[in-house]
Amino acid sequence: MSLVRHLHRHWQWALLCTVRCGLVVAVCLSIGGHWALLQSVAWTSMFVRFSSDGSFSEALSKTFDGQHPCCLCKLIQKGRGLEKKQERREPNPRPKQELGLIWELLDLHFACEHERVEFLDANAVTRRDAPPKPRPRILSFRFV
Repeated sequence: MSLVRHLHRHWQWALLCTVRCGLVVAVCLSIGGHWALLQSVAWTSMFVRFSSDGSFSEALSKTFDGQHPCCLCKLIQKGRGLEKKQERREPNPRPKQELGLIWELLDLHFACEHERVEFLDANAVTRRDAPPKPRPRILSFRFV
């Protein structure tokens, strides 16, 4: 395998991994994963700070009781509140646009005489005789 092909495959793989990671990050951000990440960082820092002053169980209870929030917890709570307020806001109602007005502006004519297709051709030959009886054997074969 040549060096160019090897590098080409490597760059394709790297690009594919980058796109996949970007999609994962976009989905996580769209469902609020950034808040969960920040909250995890806040809880970890609170646990480390509280465990230096007391026992493991005390640090764990102070971290999750809600009575001792750190500044990062307060910022996260404020950010979630602002995000929810933005979701609750009603979008600006747009006036409905009538499609009839658009068609009038385009001035389209669909009925053209030269593009018309006749369904019945007066010069076509028609068959008036009945099909042959008995039917040919090849066509009368039935699957059982």
